[in-house]
Amino acid sequence: MSYQQDLIICRELGERHGESRALNSLGVALQQVQRFDEAIEAHQQDLVTCRELGERHAEGQALNNLGTALQQVQRFDEAIDAHQQAAARFTELGDHHREGQALNNLGTASQQVRRFEEAIEAHQQAAARFTALGDHHREGQALNNLGTASQQVRRFDEAIDAHQQAAARFAELGDHDGEGRALNNLGTALQQVRRFEEAIDAHQQAAARFAELGDHDGEGRALNNLGTALQQVRRFEEAIDAHQQAAARFMELGDHEGEGRALNNLGMALQQVRRFDEAIDAHQQAAARFAEMSDDEGRVLNNLGTALQSRGLWRVRKGKSQSEAKGQSDGKGDASSDVKIRGERLVPLIVDIPSGSSAVSASTTTAASSSPEPAAKMEVIPLTPLDESSSAQADLQMGNKRWGRRRKAQDPVLSDDR
Repeated sequence: MSYQQDLIICRELGERHGESRALNSLGVALQQVQRFDEAIEAHQQDLVTCRELGERHAEGQALNNLGTALQQVQRFDEAIDAHQQAAARFTELGDHHREGQALNNLGTASQQVRRFEEAIEAHQQAAARFTALGDHHREGQALNNLGTASQQVRRFDEAIDAHQQAAARFAELGDHDGEGRALNNLGTALQQVRRFEEAIDAHQQAAARFAELGDHDGEGRALNNLGTALQQVRRFEEAIDAHQQAAARFMELGDHEGEGRALNNLGMALQQVRRFDEAIDAHQQAAARFAEMSDDEGRVLNNLGTALQSRGLWRVRKGKSQSEAKGQSDGKGDASSDVKIRGERLVPLIVDIPSGSSAVSASTTTAASSSPEPAAKMEVIPLTPLDESSSAQADLQMGNKRWGRRRKAQDPVLSDDR
């Protein structure tokens, strides 16, 4: 890396300010190639140098960049401390723009350790800073993150408002990526308050935005969430199509986790229209995907068991009906038996729903042994500080283990502007 050469030269010349800039740039570059432990070391060295030089502004930048790298290796408590210190430095210096960036990053780290009220406060403050500065792009990011945190504490109306504002900001700017994320998150919040038709519209728009961009990962998530909303209004054939498309997108990407979730949801939709053999196949494929990762296999196997049991009950019921019909044609039918069969219920056909909500299942008489896993995903868009020009963004999956996919998310888009 040229930054490493710059660092060597600055150290040979005893140019401490240049050394600090080189360390900062090196740390940013290392984050971009996902060498996070080395990036942390570079930012820590930069921090020491800045403090020795009394460079408070550069110290704030080093702290904020250090925090983003720490988040990538899931050292969230340390990241929170770094972002808090960074925000304090920028507040003291009156740099409200970078203060907003540090606050937004503080919020994303706080969400990771489930300190949602603190996250909400941080994102609110960040949004206020960007609004005052007229930075509508970062305002949209902060608002979208505010919405995800609000969903986690079941303040869904506030979440809906935040996501709607975020989507509007991104639409005004022509940022289809940000708009797609905000719309997808809006859909998850609308599902939580049972406004399913509006949720369907939001997820459809999100899927369209991602499709335009060729973002198959985002498109897959939006399609999967669209399927869950369609299931809630019993539009099962459309739900099946959405989940099939989602599974295909994830399969193309080699994303076994996303594919497994889409296949699991597909199986549930197929159960609802009594296509049990296809449902069983979908659940078996989902279980295989999760088994490869040792993740969530148990829940999928529970759904597979439901499909197998439902198929058995349906075949028994169908056989009885045919037998009774034959008996009635012979004058030997039993009316009371026919009434009993018609009153039979299939075991629960579980529909995956957004994180944090109560299960909404098919009308059944028997409860499932395992609650549905979250299907609708929320995305957190972290601000990565110091870069005033790059448009690259990242998203964090919230609400389940998918947070671990942050390798694709929150990739720093930083530059040296000292």
